[in-house]
Amino acid sequence: MNRLPLARPLLSLALSCGFVLPLSAQTTSPVSLEPSADTAKVLEAKAPANAAELKLIQDQLLKVIDRVMPATVAVEIRGAAGSGVIVNKEGLVLTAAHVVGQAGRKGWVELPDGRRLRGKSLGADHDADAGMMQIDDPPADLPFVPVSQGPPLAAGQWVVTIGQPGGIVADRAPPVRFGRVLFRGDGLLCTDCELVGGDSGGPLFDMKGEVVGIHSSIGPMVTHNFHVPITSFNDGWDRLVNGDVWGGHYEDGEEPKPRLGVQGSAEAGNCVITAIFPGMPAAKAGLKEGDVITAVDGRPINTFDELQRIVFHKEAGDRLKLSVDRDGESLEITAVLGGQEEGDKERDEE
Repeated sequence: MNRLPLARPLLSLALSCGFVLPLSAQTTSPVSLEPSADTAKVLEAKAPANAAELKLIQDQLLKVIDRVMPATVAVEIRGAAGSGVIVNKEGLVLTAAHVVGQAGRKGWVELPDGRRLRGKSLGADHDADAGMMQIDDPPADLPFVPVSQGPPLAAGQWVVTIGQPGGIVADRAPPVRFGRVLFRGDGLLCTDCELVGGDSGGPLFDMKGEVVGIHSSIGPMVTHNFHVPITSFNDGWDRLVNGDVWGGHYEDGEEPKPRLGVQGSAEAGNCVITAIFPGMPAAKAGLKEGDVITAVDGRPINTFDELQRIVFHKEAGDRLKLSVDRDGESLEITAVLGGQEEGDKERDEE
């Protein structure tokens, strides 16, 4: 790419994590966006050869983003917050199993246009990290996107990631990341598209605008992140729709690890709390939106993902000593992690 300095601006929009389109300009359709013959040839090549080919990639990328963004949603289930994507007019949502937890749990699905719809969790494959939700009363104009039925993705294919980290933010469309598949394994897909806390459950799209994966976890490097391939959903589709839960420790009847009950993001190297769920340990301890957690049990942290990992390895009843920066004031707050049932009534009555 160094031999194409003049072409860099053409893809600068696409490669930026903060790239957005005006919400008013977005449309959606279940129909795939087949690229033109010339664009398909460029997409299949190892790398674009000139500015004209870069422009073809960018044009197709913009079409995909415009088509799929309205169906990329924020989801909330019992204090677990993440992302998802609507895949049919009946209101079926694909997300990650670690966001769903178990079947039959009440939750919310929030669309980029601001609509907040009641839903419930369906099935979850905790071995693959594949989960589903169902919107209770889907509106007639519900946006949705197609699920890929094509062959598995191969290394080098262009892909687009979208998510709702931090939930729906007024006047901000979901951030877009553009990259390529690095490798795929058994039930695993790795791309160089950056993921952040809150992206879990969000969609990975191919260049036809079809869902080809769901975000699962942040990798060891910024350029190595993991997704559930859509083949894992297709293999267990009927079980997931029917509310079956299997894999991991769920097969032993154990409850999921407790959650603190917050949503957050990483801003300028900080762990920023963007939402507090009513009735959960964070709310009871006095944490507030906008708080910056600088350390947990004396261990400095810089990202929301570090906080999530610490909580994951705790048990119900454990105490977390949180060092908090609130509008320039340093605070020490202790939160007692509780079970998953806490806060359900408050959230159900929102």
